[in-house]
Amino acid sequence: MEEILLFVSRAIFLITNILLLYVFLTPRRPFWFQMTAFIVTWGTIYLLRGILQSIIPDPFLVGYIVGSWYMIPCAVIFKETMNAKLFVFFMIFSLSQFNFLIFLALEQFVCDDYVGGLVLAGLLLEAASLPLIKKYVSPHVSNIIAIIDQRNFGFTCFPLLSFVLLAFYGVQRTYLLANFFPLVVSTLLIIFTYYLIATAIYQTRHNQQAEKQLALQREHYRNLNDSINTMKTMRHDLRHHLVTCLAFLAKKNSAAAETYLAQLCNHYDDIAFPSVCSNQFADALICHYLKVAQEQGVRVNTSLHLPNNVGIDDQDLCVILGNCLENAVEACRKIPPNQLRYIDIKTTIAKNHLVIKIANSFHGSVIRQGDSFVSSKHGDDHGMGLASVKALTAKYHGYCSICCEQQVFQVAVSLKLPEIVAESRSLSIP
Repeated sequence: MEEILLFVSRAIFLITNILLLYVFLTPRRPFWFQMTAFIVTWGTIYLLRGILQSIIPDPFLVGYIVGSWYMIPCAVIFKETMNAKLFVFFMIFSLSQFNFLIFLALEQFVCDDYVGGLVLAGLLLEAASLPLIKKYVSPHVSNIIAIIDQRNFGFTCFPLLSFVLLAFYGVQRTYLLANFFPLVVSTLLIIFTYYLIATAIYQTRHNQQAEKQLALQREHYRNLNDSINTMKTMRHDLRHHLVTCLAFLAKKNSAAAETYLAQLCNHYDDIAFPSVCSNQFADALICHYLKVAQEQGVRVNTSLHLPNNVGIDDQDLCVILGNCLENAVEACRKIPPNQLRYIDIKTTIAKNHLVIKIANSFHGSVIRQGDSFVSSKHGDDHGMGLASVKALTAKYHGYCSICCEQQVFQVAVSLKLPEIVAESRSLSIP
């Protein structure tokens, strides 16, 4: 009976940890490859366990050694950088091991021996909590991964250290209150540290984006004020322009009058960008990049349905739009002047989702490295900030699709709207 419970417990432990990898990481391989990688790893570990057990008498130490081998399929299946994979893998491994050790210790206290019932219950409880982890924990871990993806190795050390600490308690296998309470306290401190890291990263990025947005708002209002002053000047000068046109017409020189009026119209068109959407924060940001794009000779097409109070945090919305537009403008800037430069921006509300699509032309080729895109012609990161976009997409239970073909780079983001907001904005704009 104990052997059956042990086998079932190991199976649930393995399946739960694999599913947790898919909660926090994004696969890049076809399904058959993923299944093959895990099955081959499981078979190798099954054979290796028998060999190690004849050399190492401690079953916990053997478990830690063979369990670490699952880092191999994790490394080849998922998109994120190696630092991010190490962080997630050992975070999952250490916290799942904590859950196992807690219920194992409780079973020792209650039954004075290992039976396996409480351990199995604890593993089933962890498996049942996967939907909650995906909903409430995954967005915060995504923020950490976004930082780690920028080649920040420091964060990777923390789960490794927590794994070693919990492995130390596991290998001891002395289930006394003197060891049980330090184990609980240590793990709670580890979890609290994860919380502090995630909160600090979120708050820092939120404040940085708020400052950036405030600067854009100031620039937007300054441009509006300049436009108003320019309009006042042009209205004052309008009489002189009309007199000039009348003089040309009186001399039967209609061609000169037409040329003069065309120049005057172009001058009016260049004064300022009109409001492009109802959302004042997004409007300020988009107008900023419209101005930058125009200065670089980039043609911008907009089709925007983006009202206020859409149910998406204004700062998060501006992070998504800002990163995508910044990448698009930068890509267009590198296109030779004699080739077409354009950016298409579309937003709509459809099926309870806010859909954002941004497409731009680019020159050269784009190579995908994990979640980053590198221009082989220029050697610069084209997709800088896409990790932040994907993290926010996960926060709003949406999706982010990125494609690159025929010299067109396109990002499509779908953000699920809160139910109350979705009901009030049930219309769908094609």
